[in-house]
Amino acid sequence: MATLDYQRRLRNLETRRFDNELNESAVSAAYRSTTAPQNIRYLLESMMPIDVKYNNRTIEAAQRVQNHLENGLQVHFTRAYRTQGSVITKTNIKVHSDFDLLGIIDRYYYSQTSSGNEWKGSVPDEDIREYRKQATAILKGIYHEVDTTNEKCISIFNKSLNRKVDVVFAFWYNSDKYEAEHNEYYRGIYLYKFPNGPKQRDYPFAHMHQVNAKGEETADGSRRAVRLLKTLKADCETDLGRLKSFQLTAVVHSMESTRLRYYLANDLTLATETSEQIRKILEDSTYRKSIKSPNGIEYPLASDDVVPLLSRLQEDLDELIADASRELNSQVVRNAVQAYGSPTVLRG
Repeated sequence: MATLDYQRRLRNLETRRFDNELNESAVSAAYRSTTAPQNIRYLLESMMPIDVKYNNRTIEAAQRVQNHLENGLQVHFTRAYRTQGSVITKTNIKVHSDFDLLGIIDRYYYSQTSSGNEWKGSVPDEDIREYRKQATAILKGIYHEVDTTNEKCISIFNKSLNRKVDVVFAFWYNSDKYEAEHNEYYRGIYLYKFPNGPKQRDYPFAHMHQVNAKGEETADGSRRAVRLLKTLKADCETDLGRLKSFQLTAVVHSMESTRLRYYLANDLTLATETSEQIRKILEDSTYRKSIKSPNGIEYPLASDDVVPLLSRLQEDLDELIADASRELNSQVVRNAVQAYGSPTVLRG
């Protein structure tokens, strides 16, 4: 088994949860007051949500970008804006989480039942390239840090809020189900790979809806499990960068909700259930390849490349479970765990 340096990991966790602009920490009040050992603190705080106060600053940064764009764009088409990312699903583990602002051409759309775009008023590829060109010029005139190297987005850094926002340009994609029900859950987008395509279909609204629905159904248990896996990945001594957040989310989303329901002081149980799910995924390749993303479209774990990465992540998870389990032999520690999840302690 791996040996985990909890002192280093707690430093990393505290760094991720420190708001430089406000000069204050977003760790929970329970973290600051607990007498629990380091491994228990790491387990419990890794699963805690980032407070809405800090996530709202991220959303505000995206709103400012949208306002700047709308004040400066000179294009013939209207735009629709949406946001996506772990802040929206409350699975982020950093105060300064990257955040996507979707800028969607809203004058026309692609249809599932059509062989191509039926809009004849302009050339869509030219429209979206002009959209990005103007957006780049507008944002460079406002922000000092604008990165245009990504094929799918441009990125800005808002220094006053200390937040990064990725502006992603897209077309609407209307599925037949959306056309019948006009429920945005069934509406997709076409992401554009600059400078000349191709387009990639995605269903971000279904993804976010499903992750949030499971979060509510499990009293935040599924989100806690996702946060734990993302924390372990971030702190692993082996580079697990090729293991993506949407794959970790798919691991948790594939579990029965009854196994994920959170209640006071069952954090170790959630961790153990998550480890058992990873074990099943690793031992049964047919099952692994059948797991769908939360939006029900993709198969995030189908590639065999994910196996050694998940296996390495599980090593750290199992060591954390073993270390925490030994501590729980102490009644004093069990009392500290109970107090950690108390609403009174969480409110500080």
